[in-house]
Amino acid sequence: MARSGLPWVLAILFVDIAGEGMVYPITPGFLQALGGGTAQEAARLYGWSLALYAGLTLFFAPAWGVLSDRYGRRPILLLSVAGAALGNLLTAVAQNLELYFLGRVVAGATSANLVVVNAYLVDVSPPEQRARSFGLLGAVFGFGFVIGPALGGLVSDWGLRAPFWAVAGLSALTFALALALLPESLRPEDRKKTLRWLEANPFGALAALARYPLLRPLGWTILLNSLAMNMLIAVWIPYGAYRYGFGPAENGFVLAAFGLMSVLGQGLVVPWLVPRLGEGRAILLGLGVSVLSLVLYGLASTPWTLLAALAVSALGAVDEPALQAFISRNVRPDEQGSVQGALATIGNLMGIVGPVAGTHLLSSFSGPQAVVELPGAPFFAGALCVSLGLGIAYRTLRCLAPSKITGP
Repeated sequence: MARSGLPWVLAILFVDIAGEGMVYPITPGFLQALGGGTAQEAARLYGWSLALYAGLTLFFAPAWGVLSDRYGRRPILLLSVAGAALGNLLTAVAQNLELYFLGRVVAGATSANLVVVNAYLVDVSPPEQRARSFGLLGAVFGFGFVIGPALGGLVSDWGLRAPFWAVAGLSALTFALALALLPESLRPEDRKKTLRWLEANPFGALAALARYPLLRPLGWTILLNSLAMNMLIAVWIPYGAYRYGFGPAENGFVLAAFGLMSVLGQGLVVPWLVPRLGEGRAILLGLGVSVLSLVLYGLASTPWTLLAALAVSALGAVDEPALQAFISRNVRPDEQGSVQGALATIGNLMGIVGPVAGTHLLSSFSGPQAVVELPGAPFFAGALCVSLGLGIAYRTLRCLAPSKITGP
């Protein structure tokens, strides 16, 4: 019964990712229309909107993980979908900035459901299939990243509010279907008997990792990898515009290619490669290829060499699902949500630090005021971060018995 709920959980995640992608292209214009200011003022408001959303995800993700360990995954997932519908509805009808930001608060607080999605996948996947399941989740991420902005651009022809209405409607439909068809995945005997509220805040959640000595060093690997990936995402569009003269159409094409590589890597490479290599070797291979990809991005002198580097990156997609599968095998059933909350805390923190660091490096090493003309600096810095994470993972994994490294 629980395994039959996997498609619905992936559908919830897809609607969440694609929904944010739908509203992404039109939000600056929508804010300018609401506030009546200049494009520059709207850009600043948009920055605050993104920071608010990221901050809410940071603080609520551990709470949803802890609550799902105590009360089950289903009610928390249903709450998250209902929150997405309500938040986007409030934004769609907003006549002022206050109501817009209220809608973002509701949507941001309840969007921190990846923690519970990850825990659901662990519940319904045997240990030997978890890397494949996490790879499938990554493919859904990539597909949503491709489809969302394209749909948003089409729907926005009916007005700047139309994408918010569309996301609210999709979320409401997903809620109705999940309410009827989504089974619970966490058995009553595997649930926590009491709530540990210390773990329900983003920093207290890290205590869940501290209880597992093996996971502490791997947490640093995840932090460094997440920092690099967030720097990459933040500078991708301005880097393309500066180095290759990309406009909106070209950036859209490259973003679609980026998402497609994620789909191929997580959906096809992971299920084929991880069972053959084992989780430990897959982690090391994926991190190594990620280092190479980041260096190639920074060196790419033409759009075609950039696309070639994107093709290489598909193989690097194995590291995250292999890491997730390895970690899940070493955590008790009643702490999967808590540990996923801790990992989400690390990722969300880097979601705040990475964009600031990446854009600062790009501005410091490009243009007439550059210290040295090196626009690929954010990618080289990211490669250094992932290299450090690779070294930590290698030292951690080599101390384990072969059965612990490769998995069942």
